[in-house]
This record gives sequence, structure tokens and C-alpha cells, in this order.
Amino acid sequence: MLWLAFRNGLLVEAVVVAVTAVVCGLIWSRAWPSSFGRVVAAPVWRRCRRRRTARMWPELCERVGLSLVDSAHGGAQRSWWTPTLSRLRWVSVEHRVLRGEVRVLAGQTVDDIAAVADRLAAACCARSCRVAQSSPNTATVTWSYGDPLTAPVEPLAVPEVPSLSGVAVGLREDGAPWRLRIAGTHLLVVGVTGAGKGSVIWSLLAGLAGGIRSGVVQVWAVDGKAGMELTAGRALFSRFATTVEDGVQLLEDAATVMAERAARMAGHARTHEATAEEPLLLVLVDEVALLMAYTPDRKLRERAEKALAALATQGRAPGVVLVAALQDPRKEVLGLRNLFPTKVAMRLDEKAQVDMVLGEGAREAGAHCHRIPESMPGVAFAKVDGVREPVQVRASYYSDEDIAELAATYAPSTVRPSAVQVVDEEPVAVAGSEAA
Repeated sequence: MLWLAFRNGLLVEAVVVAVTAVVCGLIWSRAWPSSFGRVVAAPVWRRCRRRRTARMWPELCERVGLSLVDSAHGGAQRSWWTPTLSRLRWVSVEHRVLRGEVRVLAGQTVDDIAAVADRLAAACCARSCRVAQSSPNTATVTWSYGDPLTAPVEPLAVPEVPSLSGVAVGLREDGAPWRLRIAGTHLLVVGVTGAGKGSVIWSLLAGLAGGIRSGVVQVWAVDGKAGMELTAGRALFSRFATTVEDGVQLLEDAATVMAERAARMAGHARTHEATAEEPLLLVLVDEVALLMAYTPDRKLRERAEKALAALATQGRAPGVVLVAALQDPRKEVLGLRNLFPTKVAMRLDEKAQVDMVLGEGAREAGAHCHRIPESMPGVAFAKVDGVREPVQVRASYYSDEDIAELAATYAPSTVRPSAVQVVDEEPVAVAGSEAA
């Protein structure tokens, strides 16, 4: 451009325009960095990164072992009409995320590409790389360069009318809201001590708080930590248990409610519609392993396992939802883990535990729960049955003050039937209560 300006005798004018543009850009970037990044810096970065990745893709395929050779000709390249390299076609370019589609060659599978995802990420200087099957012979490769989950997520606004098909509880790795389906499913949350299981629980309760206050949602809670985790929000719970005996009885009562409701619905409806007269019943069990494995009383363990199995296998249709949290994902601790359609795996001790929680192949699909740093509580990988790829998420952080305010603001306006309040750790039945 400067050469053309020089040829036309406009060099001085071109230099003045260029300097003015640079100065204006510097002022813009300092005074309004967010808009400058959105309008100028981000598009330029995305274009440069996309061109660089596309240019290095053929060599990258050869380096990571994605190119094919013809073994029948002593390892020579295949004929010109037979492709030997996966071609990269850009599907979308988002903020700090590049997504391309590659064709799986004959003799390859999507798993072959997923197996080298870590090397693809390192070669492209990306934070992570995910590979997902998009069609029988194509795979979508997603490079993530930024990390919106680094900073704690502030509590989200509490909706007056909760959406049971998608309760917002935090953020996804792409910056979109993380939503958990509650109606017609069960939720399992697993993570070591300090991983942030409480963030998921309180974020979920906050998302349902409007329904709790109006009576459309009813929560029965069992705190396996003798009340240390959930007592701050006890005003939100219609029933609350802090001992093994009371917890097992609560689960059995929930199973009874489920059976009675299913009998009433038989022949009339196949799915439950939450109303104030017949609310969705959320059975929340924190540290479920205490009931299932660590209680020395064998009869109590058997009762707990029987009630949990009934809720997990039959509770979804009649609107009795089970939410369980624990630290140890081994099968001998919770043999019912495969009955939870929605699973959230937070920081785990061992990489083998990832597949225990999220299912076989989750770690190869990018769910590196064992690599989540201790400095990032609330970060997890979520997976829903029927969806092959897990998604990295972070739940909102609720302080003790936030929980107290939530409980004071959204406590049920009226006491529902069968509610049991806990006063000084002694369960007191509400006068005139009957089975819900």
C-alpha cells in the first residue's frame, strides 16, 4: 500500500492516515478494551489462528500419525485418487474457540483422531482439543484457547418460575450458561473433598428457589455430614435429616410417595406435570456413601439401598427426582451409579475414576477430571446419557451469606402436606400432615 502511495505521490498522506489509525487504535484499546477486543482484536486473532492451523494441518497430520500409507507398496504414499490426509474444513469460529470438521479416511475411526487430541492441542498451542463424531465419516475437532472458567462464577439471578427442563447453575467452557435438566432425570455429583460439590448443590437449589417458594418444587434433604453442609439452607427443605436412621426413613417415605403417585397416574398420564397441588419432589442426598457403604448397621444399609434403587429406577416419570453427591465413585460404594442419566464429575484423584463416573471413553473424549487444579473448585465435566461428549463446566459459588439470604428469601410460603421441620435436630411433624 505504501509503495502504491509512493508511486502516486501520496506517501505523506498515507503515512499520516496510518499513524492516525494506530494512535486511534491505541486510544480505543486503552479506553474501551472490551469493545476493542470484540470488534478488532478478536476477529484478527481468529483469522490469524485459523489460517495458521489450516496451513500446518497437512504436516500436523503426518506428525501425529493421521496420514495413511499404502503398506502393499512398501509404505509408499497411496495413489493420487486415494486421499492420504484428512482435510480440514472450518465449521465455526467463536471467541477463543476454533471448530473444524475433518473427514475420517478409510481405515480410520473417530477414536483414532480422539486418541491424538492432546497432541493436536499442544501443536496448535491450544488449552484443550476435543474430537466428536458429527456423521458416520466426519469428526468435529474443537480447539479451545481461552478459559472462561478460570474465575469463580458469581451467583446467577434466581428466576421466579424455574425451568425444570434446564436450570441454569453456572457456565460452560464456551461461555454459555450451564443448564441442568431436572424433570424426568436423576443427577449424580462426584468429587473429592474440596472439589466444590456444594457449589453444584446450592446453584441447583437457587435455580429452583422460585418454585420452592411457590410450592411447585419440594425438597427433601439428607445431609450425610451431620448437617454441616445443608443446615444453612434448611428453610428451603420440607424435610431434613441429619442422621442415618432419619435419612433412611426419609428415603423410604419418598419411595412411598413415588409409588402412590405412580398408581394415581397409571392410565391417565405418562409424565408428571409439577403443580402446587402435586409438586416435583427433589430428594437430595449429600454423601450418599454414608447410607450405602459406611454405615455399620447392615439392615440400615439394605433399607437405604432398596429405597434408593426404587427411586432411581421408578422415580422419573412420577416426578420424584434423586440428586446424590459422594466422594468415592467405586461400584462397591455406589452400585447404582449407572442409573443416573445426568452425571457431574468434579476433581478426582485418579484418571481411572473418570470413566467410572462418566462412562467408558469419557477420558478419551477430553474429560480430564484428574487434572482439575485444587485452586478451581466448582469446575467439573458434565455428561448426559445419549450424548457422547462431556462438557467442561463451572458451578456458581455461593458463600455462607448468599446461602442464608437464599434460604430467608425463598423459603416455602406455606407448609406443604407431609412436611417435617427439624428443630434442634429433633424432627417435629406438622400438625395434620399426611403423605404427600
